[in-house]
Amino acid sequence: MSRRHAIWIALFLALVMTASVFVGGCKPKNALQAIQKAGKIIVGTSADYSPFEYVDETTGDYTGFDVELMAKIAEKLGVTVEWKDMDFNILLNSLQSGQLDAVIACMTSDAERQQQALFSNGYWVSPDAILVKNDSGVTITDPMTDFPGLRVGVQAGTIQEGFCKDELITPGTMPAANLSSYPRADQAVTDLVVGRLDAVFIDFAVAQAFTEMQPVTVALIYDLPGDPGIAVKLGEQELVDKINEAIQQLTDDGTIQQLADKYEIAAALTEG
Repeated sequence: MSRRHAIWIALFLALVMTASVFVGGCKPKNALQAIQKAGKIIVGTSADYSPFEYVDETTGDYTGFDVELMAKIAEKLGVTVEWKDMDFNILLNSLQSGQLDAVIACMTSDAERQQQALFSNGYWVSPDAILVKNDSGVTITDPMTDFPGLRVGVQAGTIQEGFCKDELITPGTMPAANLSSYPRADQAVTDLVVGRLDAVFIDFAVAQAFTEMQPVTVALIYDLPGDPGIAVKLGEQELVDKINEAIQQLTDDGTIQQLADKYEIAAALTEG
């Protein structure tokens, strides 16, 4: 090899290395940068949970308290939202696998879920509720004492399901056969109406919405600990910080209260 050829090869390799460094330097360092570069945030939800997330029967669009709130947050991030509708119990797995950038689905941040995802601050506060069919004669004063003798429906992956399993089935108070878990909340309510269940345990605001659509009534308001937050992948602190900042701004300027009023959510807002 001549000296001239060796110099040209050395120059070529130097250019390749420089280009590699440049391209590597442009690669997003975290989820927030990747979202902003893409111009969109891919958000998972379970659109069967009116008034938080559901499909508008007229337009076919996703709507609800959570849906509008996420759109406002995305706006503050300078991006748009791409929605992915999934069964509630696979949302966090889909987040972990990289199919989603975030999850908003009236999902309470509890100790178990915090092992799977990083959660924002809570964006609203509301109790849970137990539905029964109108004129069924079923009365509930305490799920700890009443559930063991009833056929109870819950949505799979929810804190209500966790309560029934941890507090009643595991200790042996309630037969496992008495608990039915459903991919979608409306499936549980349908089974309640047709008589396959005696009670359905869900969020209070969602229970209220079902009383307007089905022959069911709230038998008991029962508050489980924890507040709903927005989930992102573990380690994405910069993204969750920006989401928290947006939630605080939307709380301070009254936007969240306006959304709660619009969707008739009987809830107290968090104070930061």
